[in-house]
Amino acid sequence: MQEKTTATPAMSRRAFLRNSALGLGALTLAACAAPVAAPAAPGAAAPEAAATNITFLTQGGVDSENRYIPIQEMFAEVDPNVTVEMIWHPGGAIEIQQKLLTMIAGGEAPDMYWTHTYINPGLAKRNVPLALDDLFASDTSWSMDDYFAAPIADFQLDGKQYAMPRETTSSVMIYNKTLIEESGAPLPTEDWTWDDFVEIARTVTRGEGAEKVYGVANFNANAYTFVRVWQKGGDVVSDDRTQFTMNEEPGVAAVQSIADLIHQDGVHITGAELAGRPFAEVFLTGTIGMFPQFSVFSAILPAEFEWDITHMPHNADEARTTRVASAGHSIYSGTQKVEAAWSWLRMVESQAAFEHLAATGLSVPSHRAVAESPAYLSEDTPPESKHVFLEGLNYGRPEPVAGDWIGVHREITSALEGVYGISARDPKTALDDIADLVNDLIAAEPAA
Repeated sequence: MQEKTTATPAMSRRAFLRNSALGLGALTLAACAAPVAAPAAPGAAAPEAAATNITFLTQGGVDSENRYIPIQEMFAEVDPNVTVEMIWHPGGAIEIQQKLLTMIAGGEAPDMYWTHTYINPGLAKRNVPLALDDLFASDTSWSMDDYFAAPIADFQLDGKQYAMPRETTSSVMIYNKTLIEESGAPLPTEDWTWDDFVEIARTVTRGEGAEKVYGVANFNANAYTFVRVWQKGGDVVSDDRTQFTMNEEPGVAAVQSIADLIHQDGVHITGAELAGRPFAEVFLTGTIGMFPQFSVFSAILPAEFEWDITHMPHNADEARTTRVASAGHSIYSGTQKVEAAWSWLRMVESQAAFEHLAATGLSVPSHRAVAESPAYLSEDTPPESKHVFLEGLNYGRPEPVAGDWIGVHREITSALEGVYGISARDPKTALDDIADLVNDLIAAEPAA
């Protein structure tokens, strides 16, 4: 889809809420008060009545248009003095970052933009997003307490809030209830340990070759290896995000515990054994007992067996944690239209907007009231234990994103492939080998 801009006429608030209610079923949207324009800071001049035009850079595509255009139309009634011009740009976080920096360099920066966990810290290092703390201090009509703690933390750096979250995910353990019960193993519980997890995996695993049934998969992926590192008390980088630390003892022990599932116990399927097949496709065959994944389940909904989710396992002497990642909205620090941008930010972050976003299939809304509503937690679709991924948003944590984080992931992936793959490299050696390169990547600043 080609990049384009739009400024759309208003749709009635009643029509917007009616459409949202149709998508959310039992949720009563009419009870939600529409947000009003943010009050001026103490001592500030009153906003002018003349119309203000602001620009908003976000992802292009039908899904994005279906999400934002109805909110844009509702906003035209809520704050008629502000017109939002949409800039649709195809791609994900990296593409939006490149477009944003190019626009800034060309003197055409947007007033507000869509952002993501993976790009926010690097942009904050370059002073691109506006810190929102002073705006919240002068506007008590809404609060960060309306959102889950983990996605709020996703967009914090050095004690400042640089964005507000849209959707978020927490990592959970998905399990094939039918397969585990047939194996004779106990089902996972919400307070199970890593030792329980390993024992279930051993019990489920059986057979050889192409017909082999595996107890577990996907722990070899970076995101879930990180969770194991955090459980052990380690981290990928130092607290100040300047040095690679995954090669220290807690990280090495965590990686070794996953390598043991593959090389010692033989209970974890490897990339070679997947043979290029999509992971969800293999799970749907009923030959994998458990796997960690972020809380989006669309690919496994066609399963013809019973499945559910639970919290990530951890031993009594380990931290209870999981990975959270989010997308969100930032105001550009160089905008001359802060009040107008703040008004639009309040609109896209309002409960009514989130109710509409949930109706479009957005998963998981970071707004507590919407995500915890009976409509969103409907029992009509699995998993049964939806509360698990919501609880994870209260104790989970974001990755310690720094510098060229995509590059950091690339190098860690390469190192872990050596550990988890056929060469079965020593974790300490493999991680030490990438330390200098990762440190350079951590220090890098994003470029257009």
